[in-house]
Amino acid sequence: MKKYSIIILGLIIISLSSCEKLLDKEPTDKLSLEDIFKDVAGAKTVLAGSYKALLDDSHYQKNMMVYPDILAGNIKFSKTANLRLEDVYNVNQNSIESTMNTSYTMMYSELNNANNIIKYTPLANGAEADKNKIVAEAKCIRALIHFDLVRIFARPFNYTTTGSHLGIVVLTQPQLFSDPAPKRSTVAETYQAIVKDLNEAIAVLGDDNTGVLSAGYKQNYFTKLSAKALLAKVYLNQNDWDKAYALSDEIIKNGAYSLLSNANYVASWTGRIPSVESIFELAIESTFSGTGLGGYFDSTNASSYRMFAATTDLMSLYSATDVRRPASMFNTVAISAVNYSFTKKYALGGTSQTPIKILRLSELYLIRAEAAAEKTTPDFTQANADLNVIRKRGDANASTLNLAVKADLIDAILLERRKELAFEGNLLFDLLRKKKDVLRVDVAATIKNLPTNDPKLIMPLPATTVNANINMVQNPGY
Repeated sequence: MKKYSIIILGLIIISLSSCEKLLDKEPTDKLSLEDIFKDVAGAKTVLAGSYKALLDDSHYQKNMMVYPDILAGNIKFSKTANLRLEDVYNVNQNSIESTMNTSYTMMYSELNNANNIIKYTPLANGAEADKNKIVAEAKCIRALIHFDLVRIFARPFNYTTTGSHLGIVVLTQPQLFSDPAPKRSTVAETYQAIVKDLNEAIAVLGDDNTGVLSAGYKQNYFTKLSAKALLAKVYLNQNDWDKAYALSDEIIKNGAYSLLSNANYVASWTGRIPSVESIFELAIESTFSGTGLGGYFDSTNASSYRMFAATTDLMSLYSATDVRRPASMFNTVAISAVNYSFTKKYALGGTSQTPIKILRLSELYLIRAEAAAEKTTPDFTQANADLNVIRKRGDANASTLNLAVKADLIDAILLERRKELAFEGNLLFDLLRKKKDVLRVDVAATIKNLPTNDPKLIMPLPATTVNANINMVQNPGY
């Protein structure tokens, strides 16, 4: 086995068995791949590190969860100094200093680690079944990262009729300095790679719906059902409505997950035990003490971190009896004599930080609703039924909708997605894939509204990446 070197990213998700432990702090020494992947235990260690790397501040611990909401109108600042994602909020990001540059760099580092797992685990000593599962989970992680990258740095799939516009660099092999300079694939080719990884993983992952790592909860790892849930969301963004419908329908009917009751909804966002509705979430290790995503929403934190408040236009969408309304699902505090409301989805930082929820069953209902309305043979009955399930879970007094006009039905589903999935990193992507303009109301940014085709709604590739690679094409407007 060749002795290329890598740096293992991140810490282990939680305390694992001795064969799966990493150091208590991020390692800085380089280890040879031969040493790391000599056995299944080593491969598991790197897999655990790959899950933990997703929790980087530049990925799910802040940027990926905040930037789609702060640019699309769910989030405003509760302060004026020491801000995060300020350039995105003000729509003045550039390729040299964009906040999202660190996300680009981090995610490609994460990809390289996933690719090492996929390439070298089959050569490790150990049970074939374990090795196959490790590779399958790494393919899911690789698919998730590619999916995040293509939504941030490229136009949505339907920007051209065949997805032939520029996507991202798709990496399916570990990258070495001696390798040829990579090129951007088309969006269609990018989605093809994502779908291929997920389908190959699904074919391997077991029907027991558990991961290969032994500690924590099944929702902390990719399993057959969570891989299918991610694939349903990928198909939704690809406008492959029939497949999005089939997969979301399968997961809902499987019974492995169930919707929370109205009474249990708010409490489900506290603590670190996954709810019955959670399909995939990133766990927080028991010793976590950093700021974390919750620190930016923590209403009790008067330090420099608390800054992401809900906009009044988002708050106005909830009825007086909706469990997700300001009085139930938000903490409101007066700052300099002005009231600001902070979501309880990630209400605390530090040692009270809670897991990052990536996929929930409620989103699968809304995926099935939208796909039912859009698929080859539309089913408005099913679409209305699923929409009403989520509306009435949020507000038992909500009226029963029976929308017969497709445009009205889609708009109602998008509205419910905004209400249900706020602060979960979806709003901007929903607007772009449905070719809706960004219309921000309660923001202090100079530029509030942007048409759906505005170049600034797509993030720039880092200037250093473009300048160092003659094959790299920058996004328009940068």
